[in-house]
Amino acid sequence: MAALVPVATSRGGEIAYPGDPMCLYAALTLTIRRSVTRLHAGLPDAPGLDDVCPDWGDYPTAEYRRAAGAPRTTAIADNPTTDGHVFDPRIWDDLARDRYVAELRALRPKVVLLSAVSAAHRYALEMAELAKTHAPGCVVVIGGRHADETVRYQQATGTVDLSWCSTVEVVHDGRGPRAVDFVVAGDGAPLLDLLLQAVSLVAEPGFGPTPVEDVLDALTLLGRAHEDLTGSGSVVGLTPDEAVVVPVRGKRLTSTELPSPYEAFSIRSRFGVFTLANSSALGSRTAHMMTLDACPFKCTFCSESIQVSNRPTRFAVSETEHAARRIRQLIDWGAEASFFDDPVFWGGNWKAITDFCHDLMRQCEDLPGDVPFEWGAQLTVDVVLNRAKTDEVHAALELMRRSGCTYVYIGIESMAQQVMRHVGKNLLRRNPEAWVSKVREALTMIRDHGIRVGSSVLFGLDGEDRDTMEETIEEIGLLIDDELLVMASPNILTYHPGTAITAAHGQDRLDYHSRKDNRPPFTYFEEAYPEVVSKLLTEDDIWFIHETAAKRWGSVRNSAAESVAEASA
Repeated sequence: MAALVPVATSRGGEIAYPGDPMCLYAALTLTIRRSVTRLHAGLPDAPGLDDVCPDWGDYPTAEYRRAAGAPRTTAIADNPTTDGHVFDPRIWDDLARDRYVAELRALRPKVVLLSAVSAAHRYALEMAELAKTHAPGCVVVIGGRHADETVRYQQATGTVDLSWCSTVEVVHDGRGPRAVDFVVAGDGAPLLDLLLQAVSLVAEPGFGPTPVEDVLDALTLLGRAHEDLTGSGSVVGLTPDEAVVVPVRGKRLTSTELPSPYEAFSIRSRFGVFTLANSSALGSRTAHMMTLDACPFKCTFCSESIQVSNRPTRFAVSETEHAARRIRQLIDWGAEASFFDDPVFWGGNWKAITDFCHDLMRQCEDLPGDVPFEWGAQLTVDVVLNRAKTDEVHAALELMRRSGCTYVYIGIESMAQQVMRHVGKNLLRRNPEAWVSKVREALTMIRDHGIRVGSSVLFGLDGEDRDTMEETIEEIGLLIDDELLVMASPNILTYHPGTAITAAHGQDRLDYHSRKDNRPPFTYFEEAYPEVVSKLLTEDDIWFIHETAAKRWGSVRNSAAESVAEASA
């Protein structure tokens, strides 16, 4: 049984960031493919490592995919598909807790997999404890972005650095329940597949416990036995006495070597900015896609920066055709839109963007005229204003529009020069142009090619004060007045383990484990909790940002209601 751990705790008036379903889907791809392959092939003539596999069911049919709604409504025990084996409540409250417990009691899983971002970690610990209570003997595994951010293997020394807020440290020193058996950090799909192979080798039939020590022994043997070991990262086993780290240093897989995250799952998300196929507030059914795992830039606040994740790009810039084929596959599976969640689309490589657009148009040229499809991506101001490639950028933006791109998302962060000088985002600072004029030029350039632009704004960075808050809110308002922005999303700086600004602000003890219900004004912003937001902001500042932005930006500000609809859909 797998579960996406949510962040939000109420069903109204809260910006509901549901977690990262694509991180979970991607991590499950290889173990599910192994299981489904064995399901169809039957037992081999001779004993082998795959004689026992996790029971993930079978892949959903085309009819199931097209009919799938949101959220999942069928109990896991009653759904024979791989798509049905995920518990995805989107909101963690009494109703979700009761549903989760009912699933545990009905299914009695041997293994419970929990995927959590940092803001969801406190609820992951509670879900782990519930799993141990209502499915006694189960093996609980935690992975996801929080694990990646807090468990870091140092190649040079052969040691692992554990953040104070890591699951391992929280359980070890008693701040959290002793309900977690393994933490997986790194390349989720191959590492999780390897771990579940180890569990399969030692698990006894029935509902008895599977000792962590036995799994660790099997994991070590498997690592030695695999000549073609894949994946890089760490698996940490938590025994009653110690934490045992098993480093995995296999070949890293590219996206062309991994299954699509949607191979086993239906497309359920809806994004209100895409309306060609569905003009309601919920928007079109949207598949999420990535061409890279980490941002090539080094913004001080960002947990997706290459400095934090240390991950290479997954799609090589020469693999645009493969990415286009995957988009076409998603359309066949029911996608009406697709959004590229890369921090920067194709890493800002305009040749790759151009090649992808050509490839996508070729892949979709036989689509019937009554099958609308659109897509969007994220870019940066400096990538758009690449002065050395102005003609190439204009040509690429035009190709983006022709191939179906209707929306680009740009992180503006702040419109105050005294803030932006600290960020590490305004890359061309040697250029005398002011950041405000550069933002306006980039947005105008994209709009002039017929593509709408949305943006995120981040408050609480170095240099922030009440004057810079007012300046940013007003300047964003002017962009809205001039129809350069169709959506503006205000955010509060939230400290993530490993980022430069977290270290600079001395925030080495982040409370991502205490069980606390959130409250306004923090609930009006994604991932914002009182203990982990910028120390430069008071609660009065956060109220000011919320109220002033809502008044000045009007309906262009993403509302709590819209965010909940998007997340729950």
